[in-house]
Amino acid sequence: MSIKYFSFLLLAVSMLFLSCSGDDEEPSTQLTVEQYVEQNNLTTQVTPSGLHYIIKEQGTAPNPEPTSTITINYEGYFLTGGTFDSGNNVTFPLPNLIAGWKEGIRLIGTGGSITLLIPSQLAYGPSGRGSIPPNAALGFEIDLISFQ
Repeated sequence: MSIKYFSFLLLAVSMLFLSCSGDDEEPSTQLTVEQYVEQNNLTTQVTPSGLHYIIKEQGTAPNPEPTSTITINYEGYFLTGGTFDSGNNVTFPLPNLIAGWKEGIRLIGTGGSITLLIPSQLAYGPSGRGSIPPNAALGFEIDLISFQ
């Protein structure tokens, strides 16, 4: 192997390692929940975990338990714009959902409506999922139809 080729290969491998460092940092093309709230002049409640929420309709008591199965209408969107998922009259076991949903949906009762602004560590974190990039903060509009 020539020295010129070896030098090029070493440089390419070095660049690869450098480009992979910092995977835990939020990409600059994404907004944090705090930036989104400020830019949109929103007034939110914040839980100790960092979940931001706006209760649009409280719904009727009682509220779901951690082990409840919920039926909802929802829309998920990137804070930078664009819907990535939605559903009507869909049912999920609450224990199987992301941490931001587990915490946020329990804040309303049947017939309730809530906006959840979820920091990446309460969503899909550094791994992302499908069309959701790593470290993405997400927004959700959720109507709780029922739970059991």
